[in-house]
Amino acid sequence: MNSLILDVNHMLKNKNFEYAFCGGYAIDLFLGQITRKHKDVDMLAYWKDRDTIIEYMWTLGFEVYEMIGGGQAHRITDINNQMRIKRNIVAVNNCDFIRLEPTESTDIYNIDFIPVEQTEPNFIEFLFNDKTETDFLYARDHYVKRKLDKSILFNNEIPYLAPEICLLYKSTDTDRAGYQHDYDFAIKAMNCEQKDWLNQSLKHMFPSGHKWIERTE
Repeated sequence: MNSLILDVNHMLKNKNFEYAFCGGYAIDLFLGQITRKHKDVDMLAYWKDRDTIIEYMWTLGFEVYEMIGGGQAHRITDINNQMRIKRNIVAVNNCDFIRLEPTESTDIYNIDFIPVEQTEPNFIEFLFNDKTETDFLYARDHYVKRKLDKSILFNNEIPYLAPEICLLYKSTDTDRAGYQHDYDFAIKAMNCEQKDWLNQSLKHMFPSGHKWIERTE
C-alpha cells in the first residue's frame, strides 16, 4: 500500500466527518496497485462536514484555502467568513509544490500548482458533495445518483469513491494528464453493473455522445 495513502488515511480516520479517496488514488485503491504517478491527494467529503473539516485541519497546523475561480483562492481564517463559490478547498502545510501570491484583496491569493508528484502528507484537496440517506449525488447533476453502499468502497478499511463515479467526473476532461490512463485500467476491472451505471450516466450527461460510451457498452 502506498505510504502517502496510509499517512493521509491515518490523519483523517475516526474523526467527526466522512471522507473517501477520490481521483487517481481511488482508481489505484480499486485496482489494488499504483498504476501511475499522482500530483496530489484528492478527497471526497460532504458539504455538511465542511466546517468541521476546516477546523480539524487547522488543529494540525494546515492553512486552508477555498478555490474561487480564475486561478485564485481565498484563505479561510474565520469559519464564518467563507465565499463558498467552488466545491473544493485545499489544506496546505509547508507544501513546496503550491505557489501562493498575495493580491491587493485581503486573504485573496493567486494560486499555482507546480506539476510534481506529492510525496508527503502536507496537502489535501477536499471536494464537497451532497448525499441523501441512501444515495450519493453526482455534483454536476443530482439526477445522477448511486446507492451509497455502491458509491463508497473499501480497500483494507480505507474508503474510496467507486471507479465508475470517479470516471464520470473525469469524463469532462479526458485529455487531462492521467485521465484516459485511469479509464483504460479501471474499465477492465469493473463488473458489468458498474460499467452499465457509467454508460447510462455518460449518456445522460453527454446526450450528443462521448468517446467512452462505445467502449463501455
